Amino acid sequence: MKGFFLVAAILLMSVSFLKSGVSSDEELRIITEITQPAAMVLDNGELGGFGVDIVEAIKKEIGCNAVIEVMPWARGYKYLKENPNIMLFPTTRTFEREKLFHWVGPIAQHDWVFYGHVDKKHNIKTLDDAKKVSGIGVYRDDVRAHFLESKGFTNLEVVNDQRTNFRKLERNRIDLVVVSSIGIEDYLKKNQHLKGIFVPVFTFRRVELYLAFSQKTNLEIVHQWDKAFRRLKNKGVIKRIQQKWM
Repeated sequence: MKGFFLVAAILLMSVSFLKSGVSSDEELRIITEITQPAAMVLDNGELGGFGVDIVEAIKKEIGCNAVIEVMPWARGYKYLKENPNIMLFPTTRTFEREKLFHWVGPIAQHDWVFYGHVDKKHNIKTLDDAKKVSGIGVYRDDVRAHFLESKGFTNLEVVNDQRTNFRKLERNRIDLVVVSSIGIEDYLKKNQHLKGIFVPVFTFRRVELYLAFSQKTNLEIVHQWDKAFRRLKNKGVIKRIQQKWM
């Protein structure tokens, strides 16, 4: 009889353990936007970039089957703020966002830079100087737009994606575009005719990019991803991916 109760207790503990565990892709939804060189559509039609490769490496490490979805930044960010078990990348980690999400990373570091057209001469040495130009291109719900708004900028022209800003700058329809240092470098590599036409004007902040998990995401999922990221970082995998794309 004692043996029966012992076996029953072990089985009960096993069931409880399984219930408390978490599948690596349990309800997790992974979202990104097309933003070079973090996430882009390659010539073979597949997604690539340093962000995509890091996420795929972690997925492989933990056995996650969730598929990366691509959508406009504003929509993905809305899902991140309002729903559980959402991961959005690459997401800039700032003081204002710190308590809104759970963070895994960093996966990259970059600068925020004002870029202008070579035909226009800008003497911008401070953020206050930038407030005096007629129009600065930003895109909807981007962290750089939020930052400039918080600093009192009233000359921001908001569009749905960065490519629209680049077209407007090329045609001299705006004075400046706010870009990331790694994003603009990759864009100019792929658009050689704009090299020498788009020029850096003023660098105003250095930030880090992360994988952001929504506030109500199962913490076991977040911890699983964080531990896997750290293992891959210690093995040199993260650095090799960064060097491949940047």
